[in-house]
Amino acid sequence: MKRKMIGAAAAYMAGLFFASFFTDPAILIIFSMVIAAACIVGIRFGFKLKDIALMAVFFAASAGVFCTYTAVRYRPAVAFNGSEGSFRGEVTDVQYYSGENASYTLSGRINGSIKAKVTYYSASFGAEKGDILDIGSCGFQIPKSDYLFDGEKYYKSDGIFLTLKNAKDISVEHRNARKLGKAIERYREDMISAFRLNLGKDSGDLLAGMVFGEKRGMDDNVKTAVYRCGVGHMLAVSGLHVSVAIFVLMWLLKKLRINKYVSFALMECLLLFIIAIANYPISAIRAAIMMNFFYAARLFRRQNDTFNSLSAAVLLICLFQPYAVYDEGFILSVAGTFGIGVFAPYMTKDMPDEQLYQRFIKNCAVMLCTTLCVFPFSLLFFDETSLISPISNIFIVPLCSISMMTGLIYALTGGLVDFLFISKYINEFVLRISDSAARIRFTHFSCDSKELVLGLLLCMAATAFTAALFRNRKYICGVIAAAMVFMFVGAGVVRMQKDKHTTIAVLGNGSNAAIVVCGGGSTDIIDLSGHYKSARYVRKYLTRNCIDSVNTTVLTNKVQSSYASYLKELEFVDTGKWLASGDDASSDDFDITCFGDNGFVIDEGSFSVEYSGGTVTVRSNGEKAVIAPAKSGEISPDSVTVMYGNVPKSAERSNDSVIYLDNGNNFEIVLSGSGSCNIRRL
Repeated sequence: MKRKMIGAAAAYMAGLFFASFFTDPAILIIFSMVIAAACIVGIRFGFKLKDIALMAVFFAASAGVFCTYTAVRYRPAVAFNGSEGSFRGEVTDVQYYSGENASYTLSGRINGSIKAKVTYYSASFGAEKGDILDIGSCGFQIPKSDYLFDGEKYYKSDGIFLTLKNAKDISVEHRNARKLGKAIERYREDMISAFRLNLGKDSGDLLAGMVFGEKRGMDDNVKTAVYRCGVGHMLAVSGLHVSVAIFVLMWLLKKLRINKYVSFALMECLLLFIIAIANYPISAIRAAIMMNFFYAARLFRRQNDTFNSLSAAVLLICLFQPYAVYDEGFILSVAGTFGIGVFAPYMTKDMPDEQLYQRFIKNCAVMLCTTLCVFPFSLLFFDETSLISPISNIFIVPLCSISMMTGLIYALTGGLVDFLFISKYINEFVLRISDSAARIRFTHFSCDSKELVLGLLLCMAATAFTAALFRNRKYICGVIAAAMVFMFVGAGVVRMQKDKHTTIAVLGNGSNAAIVVCGGGSTDIIDLSGHYKSARYVRKYLTRNCIDSVNTTVLTNKVQSSYASYLKELEFVDTGKWLASGDDASSDDFDITCFGDNGFVIDEGSFSVEYSGGTVTVRSNGEKAVIAPAKSGEISPDSVTVMYGNVPKSAERSNDSVIYLDNGNNFEIVLSGSGSCNIRRL
């Protein structure tokens, strides 16, 4: 039965991935290899023909479920993309923002017929969960995605396929519904406010993340530091949170000699509370299902293990939510649980642990195995991943667990049991350690190469083949070591190849532009618009390309506000010199060199940057690229020209060598020195 459950879950998950990503040949090859590896594993572990047939049925069933869900729910909704109509739906979630704005999640019908789940961002209507929003006229569009945020995939995993815009004739029908849900939400917000009041802003936000998975109010630099330190998983309510909370509860109930059936019922209540107060994250739901299997097996005297429970949890979730395969948190949660509950015990089962130093070495090996399972997915989904997480998970995560339990006890008792001073000391220590670690280059790794990430996924498939064919831990370690060498050598090769050419990244939102020029180991930033979000785009680009030092940062518009934005966003980057247009930055509060109407020239050896009258010209190896204002700039006849800003309606767009930012920015121009340039969308 155990083998069948594992095989069915693996086949069902593989079928979902096959159905969702089959358009990419590289992904198709990888998952075909995974499927083949799964079959080999099954045969090696004694799977019979009927077991293989069962896996084939589940594989086909999952592909069928995915395609049916897409045809019935997804396509009818996205068919309204770009059109107008009406919408009436119930408010299922509300998120409030500054300026009295709110983002509503609505579940209802388009034009009274097509069932859909949508988002709508606007000024707050005072609507709460359970209320009805009736929108007489609105536009429908697929959630926008850009370099900063892949909105389409993020919302798709939650069944949200459209967002509303230009809504008119809106009425709110207040209903006295979802009382429990609204009460839990208010209680959650009260507890978060209490954390911030008692612990301070950063420490309170860290505790809110550990207890409730709430990261919206957390400072971006604090969040980056925590993730670079390797304890970022503490900010998502998942297996660790659920396991620690339930372990403490069951230990206490056992000491009090509470009946096992009553104990199981109390455990269910605590699980429901944790999931509800964390706003139902799929990682917590997965952990709760596994916890139910684990304690139910004890209750009814049945055998159970982590692999079997994980397989059952994955199967149940994916049966009811086929698009869970798009959820990054779900994938990371499954990978991490497999690493610490299945892969690590298998790899370390023969390691001695009698002595203290032996237990320490074994714990390091367990954390390393867990990190290896999560590592490729962290690179795939996020800008960077921690290299010191095996060590930090041994020394820092236990402290975080104590802090988390202190906060959870405070929340469970409504503040009657107040030991938040313990969390305050622990969190401040963790924040100091994280900030120091984040500034050290070797603590984190990033690479903006899809080929390298796909190579790591292939290495995972190779590891599965090795485990299936040989069942030898030494061989598995050899494949993993080869994968690590491939990763670091590959990243070095990618970086050296980039340094051979001059790369011009044009970043920003809409017609706004910030430029990052890289080549020969030098990097310069030129902000042309002064938009408050530009620094975020630059930060992401530097992070993904493993750049921690900038020679010169140039601000040409809204200097004072831009300077503050870049200082905040580039806190972990050595920013070097600052140049600014005009003399409005000449103040004791600003360390900026001003330039006048004649502009400036930066010569980095491998490339040069010239600025004059709003136009930036980058020259390298006899080639050049020009970035000019759309209203007053001129098209360069001998190079590629990028037009930023508001484009006049009379502008001629038939010239292939001219790029207009209102057609979409966030791309790279590579001057290769071969007489032509390459353009790559980011």
